[in-house]
Amino acid sequence: MAVPDVADPLGGADSVEAALAGEGRPWDALQGTLTVATASAAGLGYLGLVSLIVAHQSDPQWRLYLAPAVLFTGGAVGLASRRPYRLRAALLILTLFAACLVANTTTDWPYAPLLYPTPVLLAGVLLGPAAAGVYAALATLALLRLPVPDRVHALAALGLLWLHTGIVWAAVGNLFRTVWRSQRSEERAWQQARATSLRRGELARAKKALSDMYGLLERTNYELAVARQEADEARQIKAQFAANISHELRTPLNLIVGFSEMMYRSPEVYGNVRWPPALSADIREIHRASRHLLGMIDDILDLSRIEAQRLPLRLEPTDITELVRDVAATAGGLLRGKEASLRVETPERLPEVLVDRTRIRQVMLNLVNNAVRFTDVGEIAIVAEARDGEVSVAVSDTGVGIPPGEIPGIFEEFGQASDSLSHGRGGAGLGLAICRQFVRLHGGHIEAESEVGRGSTFRFFLPLPDSGRALSRLSYYAPEGWSPRVPENPLGRTALLLGPRQAADAEGASAEAVPLLARRIEGYRVLPVESLDLLAARVEAEHPEGIIVLTDPLLGDRFEAEAIWRAAGRADLPIIRCELPLEAEAKRHLGVADYLVKPVERTRLLGAIQKVAPHPGQILVVDDDPGFVALIGRMIGAGFPGARLRRAYSGEEALAALQEGLDLVILDLIMADVSGLDVIEAMRQDERLARVPVIVTTGSGYGEEVAQTRPARIELLLRAQAGRAQLSTYVKALLEAAPPDYSRPAPP
Repeated sequence: MAVPDVADPLGGADSVEAALAGEGRPWDALQGTLTVATASAAGLGYLGLVSLIVAHQSDPQWRLYLAPAVLFTGGAVGLASRRPYRLRAALLILTLFAACLVANTTTDWPYAPLLYPTPVLLAGVLLGPAAAGVYAALATLALLRLPVPDRVHALAALGLLWLHTGIVWAAVGNLFRTVWRSQRSEERAWQQARATSLRRGELARAKKALSDMYGLLERTNYELAVARQEADEARQIKAQFAANISHELRTPLNLIVGFSEMMYRSPEVYGNVRWPPALSADIREIHRASRHLLGMIDDILDLSRIEAQRLPLRLEPTDITELVRDVAATAGGLLRGKEASLRVETPERLPEVLVDRTRIRQVMLNLVNNAVRFTDVGEIAIVAEARDGEVSVAVSDTGVGIPPGEIPGIFEEFGQASDSLSHGRGGAGLGLAICRQFVRLHGGHIEAESEVGRGSTFRFFLPLPDSGRALSRLSYYAPEGWSPRVPENPLGRTALLLGPRQAADAEGASAEAVPLLARRIEGYRVLPVESLDLLAARVEAEHPEGIIVLTDPLLGDRFEAEAIWRAAGRADLPIIRCELPLEAEAKRHLGVADYLVKPVERTRLLGAIQKVAPHPGQILVVDDDPGFVALIGRMIGAGFPGARLRRAYSGEEALAALQEGLDLVILDLIMADVSGLDVIEAMRQDERLARVPVIVTTGSGYGEEVAQTRPARIELLLRAQAGRAQLSTYVKALLEAAPPDYSRPAPP
C-alpha cells in the first residue's frame, strides 16, 4: 500500500475509493517486482540483439533476431506504459510467451522448448496462480501443435511446465490468499479509521458549537441577572415613591375627610347656621370623593408594600367556612336597595389553611363588592370547597359581565373593563390587582370567567399546609436593602477594534497597533474586526461595550461614525476614535520604505520587500546580532532565491558596503558604534544612495518616541443624547485619565 499523506491519514477519499474499487488491492506491493521484471526482459532482449549482431556481422541471419527483438520491444513498452498494473503484467507475460514461441519456430535449437516453463513462476508471482495456469495451458498447446526439433526436450519442457505450475499453485496461491485477506482487513481498518476521523471531526465541531452556546448562555444569564437587579432597583424605587407619596397625601386627605364629614353630618358645631340644600349636597360629594381617594391611597400603599416585599403577613390556621360566613354577614348591607340576593354555599367543615385572615377577608370583600356594584337584579353566590390539595372560594354574580378579551387586563394595576358595560360604576382599577397580589403571597392563584350579559365568576385558590404547594416565606421576605448578588460576566467585558490586522498599506496605520492596543486595555477583551461587513455579526455574538476606531493622524479616519452605527445595527454603541500612529509615524519621520518591529514575521518582511523591490538583486542586511542576520537571510533566500545577500554587523561595515551597488537595505536602528539613524542620515547626504530603499527592523521604542512629538487625539462619539450628568461623567473620566505632570519640565 502507498504511504498515506500526513495531512490526511486515510490518503484522501480518492485513494480509498480507488482501493475499494478493486485496482491495486494486492497489486500495489508488487509494483516494484513488475518494474524489475519488465526492465530485466527489456535488458535481456537488448543484450541478445547486441550479442547476435556481434556474432553474425559477416553473415546476418534475420530469423535469429526476432525472439530478442520481441523481448526487448515488449519490455520497453511495459516500462513506458502508464496502464494499470494487471495490464502491464499481462503484457509482460504475453511478451515472454511470444519470445518463446518465436524462438521455438524460427530456430533449430534443441533446447528452445525448455524456455516455456520459465515465465510460469513470473506469471504466478505477478498475477497469481490462475494466470500461471492460463499461461501453462497456452504453452502446452504450443508445444503439442507446433513442430519441435527434439521431441525429448519437448516432453521435458511439458513436465517442467506443469511442475512449475503446481509449485505456483502450492506456494504462491497461499501467499496471494494471505495478502488478499490482509489487504481486505487493511481496507476495513482504513474504512473504520475514516469513519472514526469523520466522527471525531463532527465531535470537535459539536464541542465547539456547545462551547460557543455555553458561552452565550453564560453571558445571557449574566445579562438577565443585571436586568433583574435593575428591575428590582426600579421596583424598590417605585414602591418607595408610592409609599412616600401616599404618606404625604394621607395627612391633607385626612383633614379634607374630617372637615367635610363634620360639615356634612354635624353642621351645628359651626354655630347656628343652616346649609342650603345645594351646599349640603356639594359637601356630601366632597366627603364621598375624599373617602374614595383615601381608599385609593390605602390600596396604592398596599401594592407598594407588596412590591417592596415589606407587607407584613400574620399567618394563622383559619377556617375558611367561618371566614366566608363572616364576609357574607358584612356584605349583606351592601345589597340594600337592590333586587339581588346573596347565597352562601359551603360545607360545614373545610380543612384549615395557614393564611392572614385580614388579607384573605379583604380579598373576599373586594370580590363581593365588585359583584354587588355590577349586579342590579339577580343573585350573588359565594361558594367554597376543597379539592386536589387546595381550598377554592368562588364569587359569582348575574351582572353585566366582562368581554373575554378584557379578562387578563382587569388584574393589572388600574385595569378596568369597558365603560360601555360598567356605565361608570367601575372603581380605580386597584382592587383586583391587590386581590391577585394577596393571593399570590399565600402561594395561590386567582382566575375569572365571564360572559357579557350573564355575569362573572371570580375564583381564587389557597394551598393546604400539607399539600406541599404553600409558598415559603423565605421566597418573599428579604432583609432591608438586600438583593441577589449579580454574578461576574464569565466572558468579561468586550470591545471591538476597527483596524488593520494584516500588513498595512504604505500610507496606512501600522498593523502592530491593533494587538498593542488590545493588550493594554485592562479588564476588556479587545477583538479586532477587519471590515464593516463583519461588524453586525460580531456585535450580535459578543455584545460589546463599545467600538474603538484607530485613525491615522495624517490621513484621517477609515470609517465614518454613521457608517459604523449602520453596519453594527445599534445606534446606542459608543464609538471611541483614537490616533495611534507609532510605526506609521516613525516610517514617515525617518523617510524609509517600511518600519518593522521585532520579532519580524516572514510574510510581513517578504511583503515589504516585494512592495519596494519585486526582483531584488543585492540586499544588504545590517544588524549587530549575527543570529538575526542569519534568520533574515533564510527568509529572503526562501522568498527571493535569485537575490544576492550582503551582511554587515555594524554601522561602519554598512557604510563601507553601501559604496557598492545595492537594491535594498534592511537596517537595525540601535547598534553600538554607528547607529542605524546615522546610516540613514549618511544615505540622505549622498545623492546616489538616497534612492536606495531602506526597511527598518528594530526592537526599540523609537516609534513611541516619535509619536509623542505629535498631539494625541481621542474622541467619544454617542448617537444618543447625553444629559448634563452624563457629560460631566465623561469629562471627569477624561481629565482623570490624562493629568499633567508638573514635576517634570514642560514637553516641547
